[in-house]
Formats: sequence, C-alpha cells, structure tokens
Amino acid sequence: MPNILIAEDEDVLRRNLTFIMNSSGYTAISARTSTDAIEQLRKRQFDVVITDLVMPVMGGGELIKFIFDHHPDVAVIIITAYPTTDSAINAVKTGVFDYFTKPFKTEDILDAVKRAIEKRKEVPFTWEKIKRFDITKREESLLRLLVEEGVSESKDIADRLGIKTTTVKHHLENLYNKFNVNNRTSLISVVIKALRQ
Repeated sequence: MPNILIAEDEDVLRRNLTFIMNSSGYTAISARTSTDAIEQLRKRQFDVVITDLVMPVMGGGELIKFIFDHHPDVAVIIITAYPTTDSAINAVKTGVFDYFTKPFKTEDILDAVKRAIEKRKEVPFTWEKIKRFDITKREESLLRLLVEEGVSESKDIADRLGIKTTTVKHHLENLYNKFNVNNRTSLISVVIKALRQ
C-alpha cells in the first residue's frame, strides 16, 4: 500500500486530505510543519509527499529541497494558496510532479497521486506533447523561456525573442486561449502537466 505524507499547516485541510487518502486505499500520515514532515521522512519511506509552500517555522521550499537531496525517488505535489509565476517555475526546475492552487478539486489531487505512484521517477519534458495545442514556433519559444529558463518579465521575453513587449502580450493572450487559462501561473502549470503526460 503506497505511503503518502501530507505537509499542511491548515488543520481542516490537512485532516481532510489525510482522511481522503486513507479512504482511497493509501496509508497517509500528516505533518503540520516542514520540520515535522522531515522528521517523518527520516523515520519511514514515502511514495508521495503533498506539501503546502507557505508554512510556519520553515517553508515548503526547504522541505522540497530536503526531499530531492535525500529522497529523490519520492514524488512531490505542491498545493498553495499563494501561487506565483516564480513558485511554479521553481517547482518545474526542481522536478516537482504536480502543482495545484487552492481551492482544488479532490479528484484532481487523487489523480495526481495515482499518476505519481505509477511513474515514480519523472520523465523529462517532451515538447512534442504540446503540438496538439496548435502552438506556433514563436509561442513554443516563449513557453520554453517561461518554463525552462524562468524568464517571466514581458520585457525580458521580448528582448530574448527580439520582439516588442506588446507582441509578447499578444502571444500570451493567444496561449491563454489555447490552454484555457487566464494568467501566467496557470499557463505554466497546465503546460507542465501537458509536457509530462
């Protein structure tokens, strides 16, 4: 039976997620802080860690770093109420399996856990996988800057691509429509999922 660790400081959400995971055939343990989660990781083996990014004492970023340094085979799923483009990009760079913003659907988290357990070891991005979204070469270049290199400022993207800032905004609007999202953070999250499916 796969073991799941849930690191979340919000009591109700932590209890609910733990209950849902245990009711879905997993063995779930919870921790209120990153420090508590690291203690649990030192005691036993986990298949998946679901963690918030903002927690008291030590943030989720430190927990994720600990996992990748000491337990590289453990899949990490981020849940956060404070999504930013930077946090989504950093998640990608460190190899986080999935990234959800609160509120999220329970079935989406369960699906991510199931996929994480099936894959265990994440495969690298395959840009061919997003061709089905009908993106242009320029849009792909823009997405690569966002996702792989963490270039998030429109002016920096424009400079790198040799186009105007207004053109970057136009391309982003097209991409929001193609991926059915309304902001940069959601775009990055959806693209990551598409690249890894």
